[in-house]
Amino acid sequence: MSSLSKLKFNSLNMKVNSYRIKLVLVPIFFWITFFDFSQSESIVINPSLIYMHVHDVVDTAVSSYTPFGCATKSYKFDVDQNNVTDFTLTTSCYMGGYGGDKKITLSSSDSSYFAIDTNVIDTIGSIVAGQIVYNPAYFSLVKAFEWNDSIKMEQCNQQAVKNIVDYSYGNYPSFISYHSMDSWISGDHYIGFRKRINGINHLGWIKLSVSNYNQFVVKEYALSFLDSPIKIYPNPVVDNVTIQCGYLENSDFKVYNLLGEIVLQSKLVKGLNQVDLSELRHGVYSLQVSGLDYLIQKQIVKL
Repeated sequence: MSSLSKLKFNSLNMKVNSYRIKLVLVPIFFWITFFDFSQSESIVINPSLIYMHVHDVVDTAVSSYTPFGCATKSYKFDVDQNNVTDFTLTTSCYMGGYGGDKKITLSSSDSSYFAIDTNVIDTIGSIVAGQIVYNPAYFSLVKAFEWNDSIKMEQCNQQAVKNIVDYSYGNYPSFISYHSMDSWISGDHYIGFRKRINGINHLGWIKLSVSNYNQFVVKEYALSFLDSPIKIYPNPVVDNVTIQCGYLENSDFKVYNLLGEIVLQSKLVKGLNQVDLSELRHGVYSLQVSGLDYLIQKQIVKL
């Protein structure tokens, strides 16, 4: 798989659930305020979003065709890394004496739900006296989100097996699929999902490409931060402050006074970091944590 673009939170003026992430200019440095999105009603799929855990998946195509004919193959993954499968993508095909079918389906479990398109209308064809008869029919299909689409929580309410693509043929009722289902067989698509963890809803997406009716590649998946990527406590602080850092790489850490002067700086590692503030005077300070593509500022009171 070619190198995958990191999908990051939208530009700082993107509206999400009537809130805005704002860039506010203060003396000498920038202040970025992040809103905790774990309880938000929607998120936006966009390569510039940065408030997500994004996981690249290096994998070959999962295909139900084998050198020996048709088969059924499944791809399972655990979006919150708790060693329990959250989603299962399955591809299968069948070739019988009077017809066959090819399909890719999605199912979920472990308090995970995905979105479906409730407006898909296709036709079902059946063979009557040698003629194909078409009848309009309602057909539930997993939602193919596009770049810059919103995933709304109320849409993520499905766990049972749903089709991504489905094609069948033969001398019995068949799905005639060249409308919305075929839209999956072109480029990359996203599936929106909701994961409930400790009573809190977290939203995310799965990025995949569907090559045909029996083959797909999972490329990336993302889950909103289970908590804020940076936790600072206690606040107010007397001497030592604990900084819990959720970023994988080392982060730059700086403390600014009210004049915008750097009074302390160091590096943070992933996990717990103890920082000695005993030499600082009483007052309000700004703690800045930054890396390659993020900058977070928080206030702390020194007693």
